[in-house]
Amino acid sequence: MKRTLLLFAMAALMFSCAENKGEKSAEPQNEPTAVHTYESGSILPIAVINYDTLMANYDLALEANEALIKKQEDVRLDLNQRMRQLENEAAEFQNKLENNAFLSRERAENEQRRILQKNQDLQALQEQKAIEIQNEQQKTGERLRDSLNSVLAEINRTGKYHLILTTNAFNENVLFAAPQYDITMEVVDMLNDRYNKK
Repeated sequence: MKRTLLLFAMAALMFSCAENKGEKSAEPQNEPTAVHTYESGSILPIAVINYDTLMANYDLALEANEALIKKQEDVRLDLNQRMRQLENEAAEFQNKLENNAFLSRERAENEQRRILQKNQDLQALQEQKAIEIQNEQQKTGERLRDSLNSVLAEINRTGKYHLILTTNAFNENVLFAAPQYDITMEVVDMLNDRYNKK
């Protein structure tokens, strides 16, 4: 998808350059819409948003990230406490077993089953909490995308942009974008205005 967007942007740029030089395509155009031409030095209808900057400055993203980190820390603390308690019970069981402290073999087996069941329950709880956090991350991501899409629709309601790309530290598709194409802070300001009005 990213490669397709990059190819589209490059094709639009090449087409624009060809139009500027007065070159005409040998093949007829099949598009029913009007072809836009751009004068030398004009800005193409393309915008770039730096996703890292957006997420570092969007209040909703910052608050959601902080809440998620707190939840992960709380879950980790709770699971660690439960694990230590289980380890202590297992060590106590082993100590009693080695010292023949159980009055009957049946009592020892019941205690062993209880500890094994508690271990299984703890593993199940750990998996459940991991799924809950993953679901929360997904819901937050969807909420952020919906907000961003809404603001982008508002920014582009006049059809000013034909293509809006995103870039981040790990995305090498957009290797360079001139500053006049970067609308990141405009988007951040609109997102924060909408979020803080709620």
